[in-house]
Amino acid sequence: MRYQEYDLNHALGIRLADEIRLNGRTLPKGRELTAEDIEDLKFIGIRRIFGALMDKNDLAFQTALGIVAAKLCGENTEYCINDDGSAKIIAAVDGIFECSDDRVAKFNRVAEYFILNTIKVYHPVRKGEVVAQLYTNYPVLGQKQVDEVVYRLSGNVDMLRVSAVRSRKVGLLYTKLYQNKAEEKHFTKVVKRLIKEFGGQGLEFIREYSARHEVEEIADALELSFRDDNEILFIVPAQKTVCAEDVIPSALRSIADEIVSHEVPNVGASDLIIAHKRGKKIISLPYNYDEADGTLIHRYILQAVISEKLLSFDFSHPQNIFIPEGQELSEPEQERLVSGSAEPLKAGESRIAAVILAAGQSKRAGQNKLMAEVDGEPLFMKAVHAAVRSKASPVFVVTGYRHEELEETLEDLDVNIIYNPDFVSGIKTSIRLGVKSVPGFCSGVLLIPGDMPNITDSYLNKMIKAFGAGGKPQVLFSSLKGVKKNPVLWSKELYNKADIAPEDSDIRTVFMDVADYSKNVEVKNPQELLDVTFPNDIAELQKK
Repeated sequence: MRYQEYDLNHALGIRLADEIRLNGRTLPKGRELTAEDIEDLKFIGIRRIFGALMDKNDLAFQTALGIVAAKLCGENTEYCINDDGSAKIIAAVDGIFECSDDRVAKFNRVAEYFILNTIKVYHPVRKGEVVAQLYTNYPVLGQKQVDEVVYRLSGNVDMLRVSAVRSRKVGLLYTKLYQNKAEEKHFTKVVKRLIKEFGGQGLEFIREYSARHEVEEIADALELSFRDDNEILFIVPAQKTVCAEDVIPSALRSIADEIVSHEVPNVGASDLIIAHKRGKKIISLPYNYDEADGTLIHRYILQAVISEKLLSFDFSHPQNIFIPEGQELSEPEQERLVSGSAEPLKAGESRIAAVILAAGQSKRAGQNKLMAEVDGEPLFMKAVHAAVRSKASPVFVVTGYRHEELEETLEDLDVNIIYNPDFVSGIKTSIRLGVKSVPGFCSGVLLIPGDMPNITDSYLNKMIKAFGAGGKPQVLFSSLKGVKKNPVLWSKELYNKADIAPEDSDIRTVFMDVADYSKNVEVKNPQELLDVTFPNDIAELQKK
């Protein structure tokens, strides 16, 4: 594609950069100028025009929008392409709109030819309502530029989706301090607002619990509620939480698996706390919930309610430009509607995630080997590229040592970055973080050390293909002449045992324990399984 200003005498076949209104008709954006068009333009006094000359490998903007919109759209979404350079994405069912503000913001930073705006995340939507708009200024785009955008979106789940509203059983735990009528009145006001704002999201408030506003009493009440079939427990506190050592967070730490959000940046009601225990969600409401501006609080609570898993890195500050809510398609747009649902798995296929382990300090290498330059890029990016190009999805990268450098390098890719603050304690902490982050719809996870620069997407696909369907425990080892190597593919039934293959892998106890479930995937080229350990390994790579 070549954009420039053209003399109308030499503009035959040029694609218009923007629409031009003539007397009685309009030449739309992207139109390929005909001899008649040129005469009409001259007639109204136009002598020069800005546009693009389309090469054989270029795409009309409608085609480019369709390719990118299809990659963005997931469950219960549909899209249509308009002639003004936009694609509208709608909800195919009544439900909750889901996406990540951070991912949308990142898309807008790295996809320079496109703009994506959405409605507010976790907002209830009606069937047919517009949830997002994709736009391009360009009438013509290069195939290479569009392919690059699609590649950067790979390695993650679909960005936009609508989840159908489903019933969730909810309990309420009141922590009591004064035990008087004023306190009861306050509790009533809080619960009324809670039911008003979230009753329409399928929440069934079925049980109530109470405890003194003391750490042990609250912990005991939480344990009791976990034995019941509540999916979500709201804590209605008798007092505001002022710090992480306060009563409610202390009680949660003693019994919950993790506190994923300690507070929300909301003046007057910052003490929203979100945690989880064995897949159940615990949401401690701000003490002033009945009176506070609930915009951000509402979003955080919806996020906690709707999300399959609660992960601390998901509760980040919103970074998105929102489109108006309640829009619907016109009749002509409805006729151009395309289903945006992700392609279903074929018979015998399994959805496998990938975790790149890139948090280590590289002590034996004598330098930060993961950032050593190989073929013009950091060494660890070789494994990342292989995972993104493979059939693995989503892809996670666990960082730790000098994580800012690694994360800056990942800026252009739509992968999931997890920072491990405890990286000095060893690779097991990174494995646990990565495995915990894998969505429940994945049947297994590939654990790939970041120091494997020769690993290929074709070999990773070979491992994924070798993974059997049927929800049975499985461990697939990479194998070189029968010796267990990395990467290792673990089925979800064995996540609690997940590990990589060290030098003594054949005698590692955990691998002996799963011997009945194990299978080796032999590699043809031994160099594919090279792991960089010592300084001379890096030097040899850089010579090539």
